[in-house]
Amino acid sequence: MAPKTEKVAPQTLTTERRIARTAAEKATESLREKIVVALIGFVLTGVIGTVLTTWIQQRGWAWQNRVAKIEKDTESAIATYRTTSDLINARWHATFRMVRALERGSTGETWTGARQAFEAADRDWALRYTNVAREIEFFVDTPFGIDPAEPIKRVWGLNCDSYALRGAPGSAVDSRSARVILEVINHCHGITKDELEKLVDARGDDRQAAPALDPKVLATAYRRLEHLYRTNDALRCVIFERALAVRESVGSESYWSTFFGIGTPRYTPTAKDQACAGA
Repeated sequence: MAPKTEKVAPQTLTTERRIARTAAEKATESLREKIVVALIGFVLTGVIGTVLTTWIQQRGWAWQNRVAKIEKDTESAIATYRTTSDLINARWHATFRMVRALERGSTGETWTGARQAFEAADRDWALRYTNVAREIEFFVDTPFGIDPAEPIKRVWGLNCDSYALRGAPGSAVDSRSARVILEVINHCHGITKDELEKLVDARGDDRQAAPALDPKVLATAYRRLEHLYRTNDALRCVIFERALAVRESVGSESYWSTFFGIGTPRYTPTAKDQACAGA
């Protein structure tokens, strides 16, 4: 006798199918969500990774550019040091030679040579002074945030009978600016030149006997030469110390210390720089 087959009610069958279908749909939806989440994670990881990598590269390039800028600023300051030294040394020595020739009453080739050197140095100064002054302002003062515009006006009232760059309270000139120091040299050389030219004109023909030179005039000329010599030293000192400060600024900050903010380098004068005026 065959076993009896239990019949399932149609309503129960429909319910089971619905449950099975719902379970399948949920499984499919869950799989779809996992795939979407994985894709989004993959995309975000790639985008964020790319952005982060690009940012790090840009920071690295910015640091390299900063170091290159510091190297360039150092080279510019050193080049300005050489150019300025050549110019101020040539004029000082020509002026000193002229004063010595006047003091000794030189004649002939000695007198002619001193006079020609004096005139040549003055001519070279007139041709090169403006360019050198601009280089000093641009490569030596500006990178340190120094504006020489206002202090220069005080230079024009100097009588050059005393050293103006002591840097002490009450001193005539604010010597923090290399451009201002150069202007002091230019101004005092101009006064000295005008006075020496009067003596040269009084000599007349170099074959004539030299007139007696007033000791006071001679003393004034040597005193101004001494002040100019010290001022020349002060200017060379300032320019060199600025070049050194620029060069050493690379070691004062690391790559990571500027990683989150790299701007235009701004340099700080050293204590030696500030002491140059007392040379």
